[in-house]
Amino acid sequence: MSLLLVTKPFAPPWHDSSSGLARSLVHGLIDAGDGPDVRVMVGDIPSGFAGITEERTYGPSADFAPGLRQNLPVLMRLFRHRGERVRHFFFAPNPRTAFAARFAARVRPIPSVHTLCSLPAEGVAIRPSLFAQRSVVVSPWAQRRLAAEGVEVPCIEPAVLPLSTTAEGQARCRETYGDYLLFAGDLRPQGGVWRALNVLKALDASLRLVIACRDKTEADRGRRQQVLAQIEALGLTHRVDVLGQIDWLGDLVAAARLQLFLATDLTGKMDYPLVLLEGFAAGVPSVVAAQAPLADVQHDALGVASPDDVADVVRVVEQTLGVASADARALYQARFAPPRLARAYRSLYDALAEPS
Repeated sequence: MSLLLVTKPFAPPWHDSSSGLARSLVHGLIDAGDGPDVRVMVGDIPSGFAGITEERTYGPSADFAPGLRQNLPVLMRLFRHRGERVRHFFFAPNPRTAFAARFAARVRPIPSVHTLCSLPAEGVAIRPSLFAQRSVVVSPWAQRRLAAEGVEVPCIEPAVLPLSTTAEGQARCRETYGDYLLFAGDLRPQGGVWRALNVLKALDASLRLVIACRDKTEADRGRRQQVLAQIEALGLTHRVDVLGQIDWLGDLVAAARLQLFLATDLTGKMDYPLVLLEGFAAGVPSVVAAQAPLADVQHDALGVASPDDVADVVRVVEQTLGVASADARALYQARFAPPRLARAYRSLYDALAEPS
């Protein structure tokens, strides 16, 4: 069976969570040894995978948020058929994408799967943006949102690959940043960084905080300056390090005591922030907000706290600091490793590709 994955450019550095999810799926399918023939869409950077078919669909200027000009070749590809039996889309649901996909499906009626990698803001209807024969969500939280609109969909939780790390790299991080908690989200008002700073001030003075987030827009650069000002106002300049884009995230994650992620609004983001799952793979637990989709995961390696109650967050952080690395890795292996993801989707593909 041939499978076409429809993603943003399927290539390193894998900063986009939807392409990262597709990457984990491809790893799982290849490792299984009897998976489908996989086709992916790339630009001028190859995927780095052996055993799959790359289609040069995107132009050399493909970026984090491809516009209409960059996406037009993708639409044109959907009007053609190159032997694929199933098409698998990895995009956030939106009316424009749904309209284009429905139009292409009328021209080429090929069975399709759509993984809803993120959801629009609360109160925005999702149902009008569904187009595939099988829509899939990545969290029970998203499943409940669709059910409230009268749509029953399966939930297949995401998977990640362990980040690259070395003992030497981890040692450098500990030497540079000390005994630290990690915030690897974004700097939006409800993204959790402001709460993390307030919690740090209430924690033991021996603990530090590393904030690692890359600027994607001019607004992000403005938010970074606001965060730096708040760090100074709180008297935390000696306990907080703010990093931009780095190529040693694996070392930074693996050397952290835990990840502190108190975001209460993940609009436009993967329901489960993949860096937290990568942390579990490295043996690093997390503390999240009770309102976050990830709070549905019941496990000792995931502390859940009331995000605006500093005392409660401090209590949960102190409790979670005692979780063994082996427990976090066990959570990863049980729920967030590629083989489980590949098995779930392979079953879905086989059912769709069966002749009616």
